[in-house]
Parts: sequence; structure tokens; C-alpha cells
Amino acid sequence: MIICAPIPCRAQDSLASSDSTTQSSDDERDDTAQPDTMTVAERRFDQTTVNRLKEDPELKYDQVPTIAESIWDRFKQWIRQLLNSLFDNAVDTNWGKLLTFVAGLIVVIAVILMILKVNAFKVLYRGEGAQTFKHNILDENIHAMDFEKLIQDALSKHDYRLGVRLVFLYSLKLLSDKNHIHFDQGKTNHDYLEELSADELKNGFNELNFYFEYAWYGNFTISHNTFSHVQLVFNDWKRKL
Repeated sequence: MIICAPIPCRAQDSLASSDSTTQSSDDERDDTAQPDTMTVAERRFDQTTVNRLKEDPELKYDQVPTIAESIWDRFKQWIRQLLNSLFDNAVDTNWGKLLTFVAGLIVVIAVILMILKVNAFKVLYRGEGAQTFKHNILDENIHAMDFEKLIQDALSKHDYRLGVRLVFLYSLKLLSDKNHIHFDQGKTNHDYLEELSADELKNGFNELNFYFEYAWYGNFTISHNTFSHVQLVFNDWKRKL
């Protein structure tokens, strides 16, 4: 047997009434909404500023990404930053500027000595085992010296540096004996070079002077071959006296 029960319509009426009320409320709000009265201020970019920003390298992002830095690259960058900070702080004061100037001067002198191959430690300091010389620079009485014997003694000891110096002093004695120069212990080797007027003697004497300064003032090591060449120059020059 089929029993049919009537379906109540009160719930549907309640929902329809609620929807109608909500729609009516929305329509009322739309009708009462106030128009937007906010004033919009138009702003423009300064063209000069835009151009300056375009030229700023730090704002350029179109470069190809670089590979990650290695530990060595980071270490070098740290060294550069450390040196920059030291020098930046150093030049802020007068003492800092002075120390920076002195350090730069020392570096320049060191580079010059390296180029000329001068042993600065050997020039400035002589240890206990360093060789000492009995003869001074130009304060001997050259007229009382037996140069032939002194040169042979230097050669027997393989002291070619002293031998070059003795050859140069011997040339001064010969020039003084021939009245080409006036020997005076207060004069320098360059004074004698300027005093010598004979061109045929001046060229050879100038070369002997070069080897003398090279060996004595430059403190360079003189080999047997170098001394032999100095002797050849001296003998050839001597024949022109």
C-alpha cells in the first residue's frame, strides 16, 4: 500500500523570503553608495635622474652571471681589501702620509738595486768573514806604490776586484808622471777625467774608470776574464802615452 504524505511548503517560503530580503538590502546599498571623490596627483619622473640611474653600473643587471668565486679568489679579494683599508687609513694623517712616502721610496730603491744586481746587504754590512782591503779609495801616495808587484800579489790571491782598482790607480800615476793631470788626494776619479784633455788618452781612461767604479763602488764580483779584459784595455791605453 502506498501512503502519500503532504510535503510542507513553509520552509521553502521562508528561504524565498530570506533571498528577497537580502536582494532588497543589496539594492538599497547600491543606491546609497557615494562616488569616489579622491584627488589623484599626477607625478612624472625627472629625466636627469632617470639618465643618471641608467648610467649607474651597479644598476645594470644584463651582465652574464659569473661563476662562483673560489677560495683563492676570496683570499686575494681579502688581501686587496686589507691593503686598501691600511693605505686609506695611512694617508688620513701627516705621519701616515710620511710613512707611506718612505715605504714607497724604499720599494723604488729596492727595485733599482735589483735591476742593477747590487747586493745591498753586502754593501751596507760586512760580516766577520768578509774580505777587508788595505787600500782606501784614493788617499794613497800613488808615487810610492810599486804597482807591478801589487797587481801580481792581487792576482796570486785571485783578488781581481783589487787588481782592477790597482790598474786604475796605476793609470793615474802614469798620467801624473806625464803631466796630463795634477794628482791631488782630494780629487775624485771624475775630476781627473774632466781634467784630461787628450782625446786619445781620455777614451781609454774613461773605460778604465768604468771598470773601476763597476768593481769598487758597485761591489760586483770580478772574474778572471773581466780582469784580463781590463789589462788589455790598460796595455793598449798605456802605449798611447
